Amino acid sequence: MSYALVDRLKAQYMAEPKWYSLRWHYIEGCILKAYLDSYALTGDEAEYAFVKGFIDGLYDEEGRIPAIDPANYNIDQIRMATVLFALYDKERDPKYKQVLDLLYKQLAVYPRTGAGSFWHKQNYPYQVWLDGLYMGQPFYALYIKCFAGGKDYSDPLAQFRNARRFLFDESKRLYRHAYDESRHMFWSDPATGYSPHVWGRGAGWYAMALVDMLEILEGEPVDSDFLKQYLQELVDGMLPHQHSEGMWYQVVDQGARAGNYLETSGTLMLAYAILKGARLSYLPQTYAAYGQKAFDGTVSRYLCEEGGEVLLGGICRSAGLGRKPETGELRDGTYEYYVFGEKIVENNGHGVAPLLMAYNEIRRLKP
Repeated sequence: MSYALVDRLKAQYMAEPKWYSLRWHYIEGCILKAYLDSYALTGDEAEYAFVKGFIDGLYDEEGRIPAIDPANYNIDQIRMATVLFALYDKERDPKYKQVLDLLYKQLAVYPRTGAGSFWHKQNYPYQVWLDGLYMGQPFYALYIKCFAGGKDYSDPLAQFRNARRFLFDESKRLYRHAYDESRHMFWSDPATGYSPHVWGRGAGWYAMALVDMLEILEGEPVDSDFLKQYLQELVDGMLPHQHSEGMWYQVVDQGARAGNYLETSGTLMLAYAILKGARLSYLPQTYAAYGQKAFDGTVSRYLCEEGGEVLLGGICRSAGLGRKPETGELRDGTYEYYVFGEKIVENNGHGVAPLLMAYNEIRRLKP
């Protein structure tokens, strides 16, 4: 398969700011990670300059990033900081380290469930979402690896154990999107705390968290083999629901239900995790074919050119649970919400970032 359109989308995204926002946000953090990974693979200084220029543009005259509020407990704001490890390693500019220190200190007082997991957000108390594992734990582990006095990874690893304990539905062999320890949320099952459905991108976030954590912990004095077991279990649970084209549905285990659709972002996150997992031997080498099929199926169905622009479609713009604090909009976690309640958009970073991350893994496989 030709990936010329993927290469063009990559160049287009870097060259034209209209495709993203100049902000401290996890979506942009994922985009920047894709370019940093590509830079590590190719040495293309333009990609590094794009990342550095983006981050530097967020600082004010006093060397701070105003968008970061340490009094706001929101696990999403942690994700972007993973980019700063690479910048600090190369530049040794203290302004990068200051932000890393600030957010690491916040984790020491971050509110937790009774079992010890970070709340997803201050306004979502006692809730753990699959998204949050990717937003917070790789940063946590990287900081310990690079800067902490001791190599104690017990806390982040315990939070992965909690995710397996409280979010994995044994009857389905799949992960639910979220869990409410308090059972107070209207979407929470009173017996299990589960949210109602298996969301494709939720599974994708968690798969990426597992494979990236395993890479971070390579050679560290810690037993992380159970994360490999979790990754294997997650992928094995998802494979029976992989469409013949290679993609996964928005609501994973209800593919035949009216309105459900093959969704880009979750599929590509799983493609990235499977390809990387196979490359690094966290998964059997044969599993790379499943990741390749997912990537190729998405490109075939949803990547196209219109009016001189490359567009990636089939992306769920956003999804969550509860009530949006800024708008009051209700996100009730029903099937109807996931398939009809959120817009399907083009070139949103939720889809473009994992497209590029998975593409980096494919390029690693090619001679």
